[in-house]
Amino acid sequence: MTLTFEQIPDLSVAAPDAPRSRALTRLRVQPQRRTVLRGIAFSALAVGGFVASATSRFSSPAHAETGPGGLTGWDRNDCKDAFPNGYSPQKDNVGSHTARAAACFGGAYRGSTYCASGWHRSGTVRDEPVTYTYKPVSNSCGATTKKNAWRWTTPDGVWWRCSDGNTTVSAGGTTNTYFTICRY
Repeated sequence: MTLTFEQIPDLSVAAPDAPRSRALTRLRVQPQRRTVLRGIAFSALAVGGFVASATSRFSSPAHAETGPGGLTGWDRNDCKDAFPNGYSPQKDNVGSHTARAAACFGGAYRGSTYCASGWHRSGTVRDEPVTYTYKPVSNSCGATTKKNAWRWTTPDGVWWRCSDGNTTVSAGGTTNTYFTICRY
């Protein structure tokens, strides 16, 4: 038997002789199936959105992460084993976040300039006549366990990753190495 296009039933309209669903008998207006499914989907999205936002509000401001090359991050944000009295974040002095709230600490230079894929850059860049060599380090914070980066939540509610590294600048026979912080 061949079915023509006109014989295919429309899913959004019930057959004329179809009984009314018991679940919807108290409604004054007969809702269409798609309306009910849209309501269920919207409710699921609303509950999911609430759970996601509530989870991020109550989570710890700092937690461990692992970056490229096995770089490990702090699971706390105070580095008290190296700085027993903690520290106060310092504003960026290079890059695109210099006007934002302070997030990272230490380093001769702090900012987005030293980031690649959210962690401290690695590799060499030649910008005639200067050569920049970037190297992530995990020896700047921690007395027993050394880490490379940590997450920090600023007073405006934004979290940032602060990743440690060294930047070596070579030009005209002079080479200088600076402790730098990637703020991502």
